[in-house]
Amino acid sequence: MRIAPWHPTSKEMEERVIELRRGHPAWGPERLRVQFELPISTKAIGRIIRQAGLTWRRKKRDLREEKKKLRALEFIQIAAKDLSDIERYWPQMRILGLPRYQLSARGVRIGGNWFVYARENTTTNAALLAWYLLGHLKECGVDLSRVIFQTDNGSEYIGNLMKKRNSAFEEALERFGVKHSRIPPSSPTWNSDGERFHGLIENEFYDIEDYRDGGEFMGKAWAYQLWFNYRRENRWRGRRTPLEIFQQVPHGEISPEVFNLAPVIVDQLLSAWIEERESTQGGYHVGSSAKNENNNQ
Repeated sequence: MRIAPWHPTSKEMEERVIELRRGHPAWGPERLRVQFELPISTKAIGRIIRQAGLTWRRKKRDLREEKKKLRALEFIQIAAKDLSDIERYWPQMRILGLPRYQLSARGVRIGGNWFVYARENTTTNAALLAWYLLGHLKECGVDLSRVIFQTDNGSEYIGNLMKKRNSAFEEALERFGVKHSRIPPSSPTWNSDGERFHGLIENEFYDIEDYRDGGEFMGKAWAYQLWFNYRRENRWRGRRTPLEIFQQVPHGEISPEVFNLAPVIVDQLLSAWIEERESTQGGYHVGSSAKNENNNQ
């Protein structure tokens, strides 16, 4: 068998590969060869990269130290979860008429969570979440002027792309003086704290619980929220509960009751929300009438 002779790569070509690799550190040998029409083999390009010490691995950022720089409740991630794809929950949802969506808010610095339910994932229900939660935060002593709500770019948060005015969700934040931050397109990991909570609650609650009726479901959901915020230790946060972290960081006059907010079905708060919007000027908050209306359902 005849073996083709080996031809060493010229010094100029090696320098060219090294230059291209430094300018494109995440590009592999094949992509460099095709993109820049290099007249050498992929194997030769890989050898040059290794010999130059330019191999590259994607680094995952550990954001725990960055999160420690945040104030207690200044940065909150908002996310929605469709519950209809959970095997244990779905038949109960159909039979008992349980809500399809969970709308969640997670305090990134503390790790505490609040969540409500909705029958539809709409901008109105996202606004009702904001109204219900921000009213509670305000009552517990949170300075809302320092709070940022982060969301993805879903229509339930930003409305129609061709809109001429802010969405109902954005208007709710404006009325409370809360800033809105949107993650870059196609960057779901930017909302990783909220999505992480969705994975936890599915494993620890929806996958193991059964309910006799809607009232028992809401009661168990509230019990889970209280357990998560006050008793559940987070091994990624030094095996501390959200309450313990809250007590160990500066939080001003914020009450520990801030983590105790009953889950509600926000669709049922619509009439109270409209009534309070019409009766206030420059801002509004969740009144006892809204809470009582939901609790009486």
